[in-house]
Amino acid sequence: MQIPAKPKPAKKPPNHERWVISYADLLTLLLALFVVLYASSTRDKQKLAAEAQSLTKAFHGTPIAVVNHNTAGRGIMPHQISAIPTPKPTPSVAKPPVVTPNPMPPPVKDESHLPKALSSKMESEMLALQKVEAELKSVLQPLTAKNQVSMKAEPLTLTIQLNDSVLFPSGQAILIPQAQALLDQVADRLAKLPSAFNIVIQGFTDNQPIDTLQFPSNWSLSAERAATVVELFATKSIDGTRLSAQGFAEFAPIASNATPDGRAQNRRVSIIIHAPDPP
Repeated sequence: MQIPAKPKPAKKPPNHERWVISYADLLTLLLALFVVLYASSTRDKQKLAAEAQSLTKAFHGTPIAVVNHNTAGRGIMPHQISAIPTPKPTPSVAKPPVVTPNPMPPPVKDESHLPKALSSKMESEMLALQKVEAELKSVLQPLTAKNQVSMKAEPLTLTIQLNDSVLFPSGQAILIPQAQALLDQVADRLAKLPSAFNIVIQGFTDNQPIDTLQFPSNWSLSAERAATVVELFATKSIDGTRLSAQGFAEFAPIASNATPDGRAQNRRVSIIIHAPDPP
């Protein structure tokens, strides 16, 4: 008896929809991820602002930046950043305003703190200088009217500025006759000052170079002119210990050297009378 063969099971058709399961798992994971990110991006705005302000107050540093949700995106998208305004300091921690002190007044204007004898001495020196100033104004008035001489008075200093054309020929350090007569009158007035007064003569030139056998530079010309005036004053009963000469060449201009008028102003001699400095 022949046993019939067991029929072979029919082949199942291939399942082409298995990818749906993996895709659904992936979507579930992504959904969970975005839920977490969304939750972390929607923190309490008021709580965050309060924390930032408290940190700013504590450290007085640069304000912390927070997200402006009015214009920012959500989730992991980039946010627009703005800075929290620095809170106004409370009165308890406010710094006092910085006050710039006024410059100290000259000692001569604060005589109430000086010994009576010293105050009286300074007053006497000021009066002596004012008297000499008045006399010199009268002597120099014709030249002052022509803008060839100027005077500047301070409490304990008098400065007389003379154009070089009043005193010297161009490029020389020998006084013209009119200058010697003028300086004789100035010296006579300066000799009346108390012996403690110092007299400084300063010479200045323009920036035009000079190169002669006698004056190889403007330094030598300006210094020699100042020394010439000092030597004349020394012959007029003014103690040499009170006199000094200084040459500045072209390095202390009072006007532009670009024009003839400016150069003429820079060529000058200054006579500076100093009262003794208070102790």
